[in-house]
Amino acid sequence: MALTGCSTGSATPAGADPASGVAGFEPGTKFGFAAPVAAQPGQQQFDAGAQAAAASVGWDYTMYDSNLNPSTQISNITTMIQQQMDVIGSWTLDPGATVGIYKQAEAAGIPVIGVNSEGEGIQATLWQESSTCAPGGPMEQSAALYAEAHPGGQIITVGLDGVPSIDSVVKCFTDAATAAGLTVVSHVSNTTDQAAGAQRLVADLLTRFPEVDGVWAYNDASALGASAAVMAAGKTVYDMSNDGVVVTGTNGDADAVTAVREGRLTGTWDPNNPQAGWLFVWLANEVLKGTAPASTVLKSTFVTKESVDEYVPPADRQITFDALDYTTSN
Repeated sequence: MALTGCSTGSATPAGADPASGVAGFEPGTKFGFAAPVAAQPGQQQFDAGAQAAAASVGWDYTMYDSNLNPSTQISNITTMIQQQMDVIGSWTLDPGATVGIYKQAEAAGIPVIGVNSEGEGIQATLWQESSTCAPGGPMEQSAALYAEAHPGGQIITVGLDGVPSIDSVVKCFTDAATAAGLTVVSHVSNTTDQAAGAQRLVADLLTRFPEVDGVWAYNDASALGASAAVMAAGKTVYDMSNDGVVVTGTNGDADAVTAVREGRLTGTWDPNNPQAGWLFVWLANEVLKGTAPASTVLKSTFVTKESVDEYVPPADRQITFDALDYTTSN
């Protein structure tokens, strides 16, 4: 996603008092979110952030679990329409399947916000930077890391095919890797969305490509599974100082951060999920006021062995509307 006409600033609503966190918001607003899969740690952190932000302004917020099933997501949004939510958020699993229900929400006068999703029926989108493809962004930075560790190296990518936001990031990294002189020798879809599934897939590929130099994974569970496969094959994981296999993920999960500390994972992109939950509530309010930008992008942070000591666990982060690091564009 290319950002043009960007502006940067705090997420304090016009006329709001950051100390109170209430002015500028209409108390009693009902806000629902159709999450892609609630079992994912990052989504739980996002939900915790949105819950805290909503509570601070007197909103009624509910997350619905779509469990990676487009039909369930449609059912959840139908429920939100029936409950006459003031605004609906959705991380689209299948744009072809959900466009109809988004139009139903629009017909009912309920705006829809996309999370890492855009398209027909979505009024505004909240992006986490690690899900974007801006020049010089996370995927180009990741590709540069792989290329620096192993110039001209061979890479495996692990995705979850069929989910638009994930597909676009896989393509973004693949294009960046190719531009950096790397070769993507294979791609697999981890349909289990779990570490064990990724471990099996990557273990099989390592027998076919024993000289592979890196494994890029769309999330931390898959990255941890890939790391386990790499070590089971008698290889080491690159830790910014050795010549091991580069393995990276995304989500900033606690297990992934621990793995970075222990040298079992090269890095993880932390999308700053709790902050995203806060920014989600701010954006919903802007949509209701008619002042929302088309695109809002929250800064992501890359956690490696070199920066892991600066990492703050999500539960310990002190978050306010006026302390969010984001850009906007129309």
